[in-house]
Amino acid sequence: MTMMRHRAALFLAAGLLAAPLTAANAAILEWACQGQLGEQQVIFNRDGLVVVDTKQKMGDVRKRRGEKLELPPGSPPYASYDVSRGDFEEPGPMEFTRHDDPKRKLVLTEKSTTRTSHKHRLICGRDEDEDTYRKIYSFQRESEPARDINMQCFWYQLSTRGGRKGCD
Repeated sequence: MTMMRHRAALFLAAGLLAAPLTAANAAILEWACQGQLGEQQVIFNRDGLVVVDTKQKMGDVRKRRGEKLELPPGSPPYASYDVSRGDFEEPGPMEFTRHDDPKRKLVLTEKSTTRTSHKHRLICGRDEDEDTYRKIYSFQRESEPARDINMQCFWYQLSTRGGRKGCD
């Protein structure tokens, strides 16, 4: 009986090794927000937050989906913050620490959310969802009083195939 189990395990291992390799099935989840706060633009995603000294909009929030939060060359002066606590997906305050001085903190607390658009489609057996939101956050930097900031936010998700047939 032990010999049969051993053979079965070998056949199973051989079958797994011989199975064709397919494209990665990992899901993708990306999001970003930006808004005007007085004379400054505030932009954040899961990678961090920047406060830019300009009233000029720093591009379309939908193009800020990537992991790196980068501004175009020649951008006005800005302060960069790293995520220290919280997430767009979870309720509760998000805390950021200043990149060049970790003692300086900034806290965003979501006050309200309105979804302004939704798009869903099926791509090669994967669900793609894009949503835009108008969110109001309480913005508190260091010892300054909290202020409200209206932000436009974008959410993008591409699911795994979940066993569905792809485009191969």
